[in-house]
Amino acid sequence: MISVSVILPTFRERDCIVPMLRALDALNLPGLEVIVADDHSPDGTEAAALETAKTMHTPVRVEQNPGVRGLAPSVVHGFSKANGDILVCMDADGQHRPADLPGLLAEFDRNPELSMVIGSRHVPGGGFTEKWSLFRVMCSAGAAFAARLALGITLKDPMSGFFAIRRSAFDRVKSCLSPEGFKIMLELAFLLSLTGNDEVMEHPITFAMRKHGESKLSGRVIGQYLAMLMRFVRTRNRLRRRLAPPSR
Repeated sequence: MISVSVILPTFRERDCIVPMLRALDALNLPGLEVIVADDHSPDGTEAAALETAKTMHTPVRVEQNPGVRGLAPSVVHGFSKANGDILVCMDADGQHRPADLPGLLAEFDRNPELSMVIGSRHVPGGGFTEKWSLFRVMCSAGAAFAARLALGITLKDPMSGFFAIRRSAFDRVKSCLSPEGFKIMLELAFLLSLTGNDEVMEHPITFAMRKHGESKLSGRVIGQYLAMLMRFVRTRNRLRRRLAPPSR
């Protein structure tokens, strides 16, 4: 049986974390644990998660991010504390549906050589529960196009944020992750594309609308994203040399 650790990065997610934890528990997946990787939320997210955990069959822990603040560092810290053979990252705000998780995990059973599965809205079978505004559609499409153009990756949805990765694959590339990482899923997929040995695939998901909170998209976020792509372009050859398998 493959053990699975679901990491939920949180910041001010008190209103979201309870239904998310209950929905994951309702899946009744064997070998599942949930880690709430909190970024020192001031709204009681940790307390809400721990109180909900008392009523669940699935083990739940809260890990506070001890390092650089941000979503990606919180995810990496959660991965470092996880016990699972498969590491999963999902948003806690309800946009990533727990109902789609079994489908992602099933891909690893079908293909033992698979390193990473990305939940994709833009492959056959994927989509959205509600229509997006034109602005959001254009931002998402533009970000995906920029990633494919700059990095040479073929992913149709490099921005979904919902993914599962084998611990062994994560361990191979984690030393190359940026300490102040931004889009952790895209960074991992890019690093795996440089090893020459890792297979990444996309599995259809249905993207739900956020039930609580607000989008974090802003001009500053767009600037961070473009700066990340430029950093990858500048360091691609150095990273490829670091990640290449040793010569025989």
